Amino acid sequence: MKPNELNFNVPGRFEEHSCTFVTWPCKGDKEIDLFRKEVATVVNIISKYEKIILIVDPEDLNNAKEQCSDIADMWPIPTDMSWIRDNGPIFVRNNNNEIAAVHFKFNGYGNKFTPYEKVINIPSLIAKKLNIKCFASNLIVEGGGVSFDGEGTVITTEQMLMNSNRNSNFTRRQIEMELHETLGIEKVIWLKKGLVEDKDTDGHVDCVAEYLAPGKILIQTIYDKNNPNYEILKENYNIINNETDASGNKLDIIEMPYLPNFSQLYKNNIYVSPYTNYYVANGAVMVPEVDVTLDQKAYRIIEQIYPDRVICPVKAFYQAIGGGGPGCITQQLPKGNNAKI
Repeated sequence: MKPNELNFNVPGRFEEHSCTFVTWPCKGDKEIDLFRKEVATVVNIISKYEKIILIVDPEDLNNAKEQCSDIADMWPIPTDMSWIRDNGPIFVRNNNNEIAAVHFKFNGYGNKFTPYEKVINIPSLIAKKLNIKCFASNLIVEGGGVSFDGEGTVITTEQMLMNSNRNSNFTRRQIEMELHETLGIEKVIWLKKGLVEDKDTDGHVDCVAEYLAPGKILIQTIYDKNNPNYEILKENYNIINNETDASGNKLDIIEMPYLPNFSQLYKNNIYVSPYTNYYVANGAVMVPEVDVTLDQKAYRIIEQIYPDRVICPVKAFYQAIGGGGPGCITQQLPKGNNAKI
């Protein structure tokens, strides 16, 4: 039977967690030592608010223990790629508060990044370790490319989910049906594109929009007409402003008008790290620390969104040059009563 037939639905990222999963950066990641140091710092901060489980390739176990043994549990599982948000399981929960996992396909972001022979098994291996059900799907879904309201609505981009380098065998309607059957999705809100700079992941939605609560969404906007993202973000806003959620309700939109660049260059390239790509933990929010002229303005917006959580700025430069941010290196396990952690 399909997950939705068993009353499983995907919760929102903002709901209470049992723990957070992070993949220890793998060999082949850019600036691996600095990337690991940065991830260890983020893990240390999150660990003050909830349990951390590090997924570590056995070859890297000693290195992970040296930096994180006192702040995280280690699960040695073969992997050859980081970014568990995109290649890990997406968890669902039923009316009995039982957790299950959905194992979507993964192909290295449209076969742009290799190797990924090991990482394609990560969802089912994590589910086995948790001793929970694992449902398989032939659809390619990367967690950074979807944002859920926890009540049957998902927001995504055509650029990612309908890309011919991922789901060429699925029509738009077939994608919607598969999301319904696996995650309990009743309504898909389709944006056209993500950020211009987001070439590696083909326009992941977490760089432009994030559900904050049912009916409430944070949207990346920009007021500088000379910015190459101006028209894209304007169109995204207009789409969402004219949409309703699965219950037929208009969406409460909060704008994030700040889109920061790191002042530090990497191989003469400038990198963007959107504040929308934060990670919300139990009691705290990890937000990229990017531009001293914009950070505090952005933090104030997020602080108003989450008044009961601590805003925790985190270093994110080496995440950015690898193609992600705090929301990409993490994956939450929703609160339930059956997962063994």
